[in-house]
Parts: sequence; structure tokens; C-alpha cells
Amino acid sequence: MKRLNYQNLLIASLLGLSTLFAGSYPLVKAQSVKNIPFEVCFNSDTFVRPSPREYIKDKYVNYRGYRNISDVINSPNWKANILRYDSYYGVSGLTDIEIYSGVYYARVRDKNFATGLDKCSSKFAETNSSSAQTQVRLFSYKLKQIKWANNKYIFVVESRNSGLQILHYRKTRQDLASGKTTPIEVIDTKGRLLGRCEYDCQLKK
Repeated sequence: MKRLNYQNLLIASLLGLSTLFAGSYPLVKAQSVKNIPFEVCFNSDTFVRPSPREYIKDKYVNYRGYRNISDVINSPNWKANILRYDSYYGVSGLTDIEIYSGVYYARVRDKNFATGLDKCSSKFAETNSSSAQTQVRLFSYKLKQIKWANNKYIFVVESRNSGLQILHYRKTRQDLASGKTTPIEVIDTKGRLLGRCEYDCQLKK
């Protein structure tokens, strides 16, 4: 039997550690992980979507011309925990987003809340001219980390009872080069898969 020399033994040992690491974190490979820096542009710990009954009676929403409120509260945006935007949506698009996600209800009642939202939108408009920035709106979850692995983003989040977070991050070069919508996998801090998303999705509790 051929005896392993020290160098071969070291290589074998390192390979074993890599395999062990990949097995303990099955969504990523040990040598393909890159941390993506992100900026939390807006955070509310208390935001909660109104009940459908409250929203249907909301004079501000009806004033904007959304008479068929049932279409709003049955839309995917109303129930989504993640809303993702790869490009700026303009002022009218912003109003639609906020009405269909329930955020508009808080905007018209809280001046500081509205100011925070507007600052985020202005910043996204300024930095998104080359579509290099992505905006994510996260409901009832708090983002802890973004990883780039195996040509997808992995969001590590922490569940909470209420709240809205708006964050921005720069796309990777690989993401920009592909020209496609890059999927997001969302896991909790214990590594449990909560959902796979593109533009919007509802996460498992």
C-alpha cells in the first residue's frame, strides 16, 4: 500500500473540511460564496398592513381612483413578504406599488413615514440609471446577510411580528452580464429554507 506523504495528507484534510462545510450549509458550496454589501434605506419596526375591511373603507386610497379595492387586496403584492425591483418605477409606479402592498395606508397617516419612503425612492432613482442597483421591500422580516452563491442570491433573514425594511444592493457582475432575473433563495438564521423568489413571494412562517 502506498503511503501518503505530508502534502497529500494536508490536501486530503482540506478537501474533507470543504465537503463538511458544504454539507452543513446545503444551499451553497464552500468555495462559491460571496457576501454582498447592502444598505438599509428605511426601517419601521411597527408597520402592519391594514385589514381588508380598513383598506376598502380608506378614503385616501379611494381618492386615488382605486374603486375596485378587492383587486388590490387580492393581488400578490398585498400578501408578499418580499417585493423586489431591478429598476426604478417612477412616481406613478411608486404609488401603485404602495397601494397594492398596503404601504400607502401608513404613508398618508404618518408624515415621518412618508418622508422616509420618499428619501429611499429618490436615492433609488439616482443610483439606478445603469440598472446596477436593486431595491427590496421586506415585510415582517429583517435582513441579516446577502450571499451570492451558485448564480443566485441567498437572503438570510430573521422573522418578526411587524415591520417594513427597504434596502438597496448592487448587482454582481455575473448578474448584470446574464441579463436575466436572478432568483433569490431566502433562509432563516438556522438555515431553514423559507422560499424561492424572483420579483415577489410569500415566505413560510
